[in-house]
Amino acid sequence: MNGLMKNFNLAESSAKDKLAQDFIKTVNPYRSKPSLHIDLRLLAKYVKETNQSIGKLSESELQKFKID
Repeated sequence: MNGLMKNFNLAESSAKDKLAQDFIKTVNPYRSKPSLHIDLRLLAKYVKETNQSIGKLSESELQKFKID
């Protein structure tokens, strides 16, 4: 029984690996970078200068860094 279960898991893991590899091919952040629509460099500079955390910024402050 253990041998059969092990073989089943190996077959299923290779199918999962193939599925993961197919996903990585279609969504590769190093080749096709998705846009966050925020200028992260300016945002990081602002946060550092004002000594705040990004999570505590108001929506109006975040709108300053929005790009389209």
